[in-house]
Amino acid sequence: MDTGRKIYLFFASVVLIAFFVVIGRFYYLQVLKHEERMNKIANSFEYKVVKGRRGTIYDKDGNPLAMSEYKIDLAIDPAGVGDKEFMADIISSNVGIDRQKVLEILKQDKKKGKANHYAILKKDLKREEVRILKSAVKEAGEIESKKFKEIKSDDNDSPEEKERKLKEKKKADRRRKDLNQIIYEEGFKRVYPQGKLLANVLGFVQANKKANEDNAEGLDGIELKYDKELAGEKVYLKQNKLTKKIVYDDDIDIESELGESRRGKDIYLTIDSEIQFIAEEELAKMMEKVQAKWGGVVIMEPASGKILAMANYPTYEPEHYSDYSPEYKRNHVVYDIFEPGSTFKAFSILAVLNENLVKPGEVVFGENGSFIFGKKRVRDSHPNQWMTIRDVVVNSSNIGTIKFADRLSNKQLYDYFTMFGFGQKSEINIFGEAYRAIRKYDTWYPIDKGNLSFGQGLFVNMVQLVRAYSAIYNGGVLWKPVLVDKVVGKDYEKVFAPEPKHINFEYKSDKKMIEMLEGVVSDEHGTAKKARIKGVEVGGKTGTSQIFNKEKGMYEWNRVVCSFAGAVPNNDPKFVAVVVIAEPKGKEYGGTVAAPVFKAIAERILPKFDVTVYKNDKDKDKIPEYAAVDTTGSVIDFDSSEIGSDYVKIPNFKNIGAKDAHAIANDNNLEVVFIGNPVNNGKIVGQSPKAGEVVVAGTIVRLDIEEEKE
Repeated sequence: MDTGRKIYLFFASVVLIAFFVVIGRFYYLQVLKHEERMNKIANSFEYKVVKGRRGTIYDKDGNPLAMSEYKIDLAIDPAGVGDKEFMADIISSNVGIDRQKVLEILKQDKKKGKANHYAILKKDLKREEVRILKSAVKEAGEIESKKFKEIKSDDNDSPEEKERKLKEKKKADRRRKDLNQIIYEEGFKRVYPQGKLLANVLGFVQANKKANEDNAEGLDGIELKYDKELAGEKVYLKQNKLTKKIVYDDDIDIESELGESRRGKDIYLTIDSEIQFIAEEELAKMMEKVQAKWGGVVIMEPASGKILAMANYPTYEPEHYSDYSPEYKRNHVVYDIFEPGSTFKAFSILAVLNENLVKPGEVVFGENGSFIFGKKRVRDSHPNQWMTIRDVVVNSSNIGTIKFADRLSNKQLYDYFTMFGFGQKSEINIFGEAYRAIRKYDTWYPIDKGNLSFGQGLFVNMVQLVRAYSAIYNGGVLWKPVLVDKVVGKDYEKVFAPEPKHINFEYKSDKKMIEMLEGVVSDEHGTAKKARIKGVEVGGKTGTSQIFNKEKGMYEWNRVVCSFAGAVPNNDPKFVAVVVIAEPKGKEYGGTVAAPVFKAIAERILPKFDVTVYKNDKDKDKIPEYAAVDTTGSVIDFDSSEIGSDYVKIPNFKNIGAKDAHAIANDNNLEVVFIGNPVNNGKIVGQSPKAGEVVVAGTIVRLDIEEEKE
């Protein structure tokens, strides 16, 4: 065999061997090691759960009250950054973060002994900040790429020069890679464009809620009750397990894809934002003036059962909810129950009228302000003598009310109270309504018919009271009230129509009561003269109920709940409202603090209903003497044992688990609402009411659970 042929065969053999090596390697990787290799690739990624845009909450006119805006958070992979000084310069100079702070974050490239591939630099970047940073990163990347290409070694370079150029080339390459370690996290944030408006009703959402958690994102109010409807759909996006960078396989545009097609349902309320603003403003003025503990206003449209406003004081900023204690976030209008006092007399007297138990012109004797009933002494603040049934209402006589109400049996009186919705939930379609049942008539003490007839010894919330007064004014329709009007989504709409129950008024009893309620405002001796509006007929009833001190076993004259329930215009009301001012400082009454708030609100909103209001130059009525007559509490000489069971002292729930807190609340005859997720038995970090306060049994205690940290 000649030499040429040998060489040929040698190279042919080498090529053939190389071919089989390549094929073998390919087979090894693609077949034998395929599953292992795929697992490695798969294990380098994970799926991040994100949610579509949360639905918007609107008022009745379509003005947004709570909405979700697109946001970008800025993060970085500290372990992936080599030139930390360089990156600190780029980020700090373009995003406005302190350079030293950026440097400290970048130097935290290890966490619990392992490489740290994820750290937040700044949350909620503005669009302009993102644009500037991306532009700067692009420019810096182009500069470093140019350096990388231009740095070339020359044969004439000294060893030192070659080494310098190599270092510069590596530095440029390192910086190019460093610029790719910036992470832009897209998502949504909850904003409340009207600030504090309706905050105690809207509630708020958890700031650091993870999308893959199944518990509610909403933590209070409408945000919690309608969390499932508002929540956007879950979407799974592939991301690098280490750096948390999203891998956009399908070119998903977060803002458009998750913001629209995967968004949650929208909610429309019955709230009129203009009326709500006025109610909150006028309530706040009075609250700051008398330094009361809490206050509320609820306004209902009597013809429809829709709530037009629900104001609370104190209040808070939902976007910064963690800066406020639980007392600021409480929706007192539905959470709190109280003795209605003299505002309740209207229903006892109406029952007597409806049963036709009063003769025309009939009078009862006021006993000069002191009377024995059920073996207990009952008092009026004034030594009333002969009174018609109208005088009893206008002068707010406890003795007169008892004398007329005593013509009814216990069962009749109980049936009328429950017929007007007292002792049961109104079932308003918002979160957290408290109530306390009225004791059955066959368990009453001898005095109970008397004190219950003027609103003492039973308990109401403000919504119960406003819908009952609305029933007087609308011909006997007791509404199941609504504040949430409808839920609207793609090819979906659910409307919450107010549900009516009908009360039959006989002998024009409702019309007679409406005329009497006008007298409470317009008559010289009426207790609600501060609710008068020039040129407009106003009807209503004041109440001043003293608060029972369980430890002392007595009602306290200097701790009162002041209220006014009214309608305007009285002959054809556009709205019915209840105002409550709880525990004002000083000697105040329903007629001095609650009635003026009603008037101030009504004067400002009546023009919306095409009702002309003539402003008085100044209200000069002097009313303290007559305002005091609507006081209830110590007007009866009770044994503390007879009423002490209606009240409980709030335990200290702080720093105990949610499960134990729930058990303690049950043992103390209290209702509980958890703000947060109780499933994991989280620790209680806040409560309202505070520990040690004495409240009515059945009161809702609001318990804040510690939020999980990111």
